[in-house]
Amino acid sequence: MTILSLSRRHFAALGASAAVLAALPLAGHAQSWPNGSVQLIVPARAGGGTDAIARVVGAAMQEALGAPVVVVNNAGGSGAVAAEQVRTARPDGQTLFFGNSGLFAVYQTGGYQFDPTGDFTSIAALTSPVTYSVVVAADSEYQSVADVVADAEARPNQVVFGIQPRGTTHFMAGLLQQDTGVQFRLVDAGTDADKWVQLQGGQIDVTLTNSPGTIQYVDAGAVRILGTIGGEPGRDPILPDVPSLVEAGYPNATLPVDLIVLGPEGMDPAVVTAINAALAEAAQDPTVIERLTQMNTSVTALSVADSTTRMTETNARIGETATALGLR
Repeated sequence: MTILSLSRRHFAALGASAAVLAALPLAGHAQSWPNGSVQLIVPARAGGGTDAIARVVGAAMQEALGAPVVVVNNAGGSGAVAAEQVRTARPDGQTLFFGNSGLFAVYQTGGYQFDPTGDFTSIAALTSPVTYSVVVAADSEYQSVADVVADAEARPNQVVFGIQPRGTTHFMAGLLQQDTGVQFRLVDAGTDADKWVQLQGGQIDVTLTNSPGTIQYVDAGAVRILGTIGGEPGRDPILPDVPSLVEAGYPNATLPVDLIVLGPEGMDPAVVTAINAALAEAAQDPTVIERLTQMNTSVTALSVADSTTRMTETNARIGETATALGLR
């Protein structure tokens, strides 16, 4: 993932008129929600995982609320431009950021100037059991994560670990380094598709890829999965025979890969509660559950209080890891 650092002057120009509107007082202490069309600003191109989930959840919300819920894709600046569009919007709940915890990495590595947990209103964390897999080529000599770690201990900075710089996999590899004290040779291996090709070609020794997408390559006999890492210490339900890194003896190797919903700072708490409730209801809708199951995923909406705590803790954890990796 390429981080685009955008200046405060750029953000000021981008959202000056919206900021003026945001500063106007709302009519009354509490307001009804929704009051017209709701925009879900997704920091990704159409067709990706976050976009697909936003459209499934948004459709259920629209049916339940009786108001339009529109997904707007804005992939600029690795999520920074979408975040700024929401930060400078009127704080009435009509414009919401629907992204993932990757925004914390963008902030913690200097790609965005404003704190997602301090300069926004935290509305909901949508947790998911989806994990990333530690993957090697089918013919690799490594049979376990312990084998990879042992080799890295014997050959510091020589085990080639494919990651996307400053992205989720970079931080996950960093957590494994912190837990073991080893040093991998971390290299930019591109997207998941690029990583699978490089594994089979021998350009990299090990990598991390999204677990649902990796299964087809395992079934084809191209790669093997040695372990998984996600927000919870247990095994991934779609890979019941594969140990998690925590189970394999690396207790700090957890990193939530949550979807997060944010609004502008200063939102009416009653509106925040209403949006959170709508998201929770959508996550429990049978049609949503069925469609997400077809995508090998599911989501659970945490309460406002629990969401705020989880986002704050995740942001801090990513910040600590960024410091350890020399990214800030």
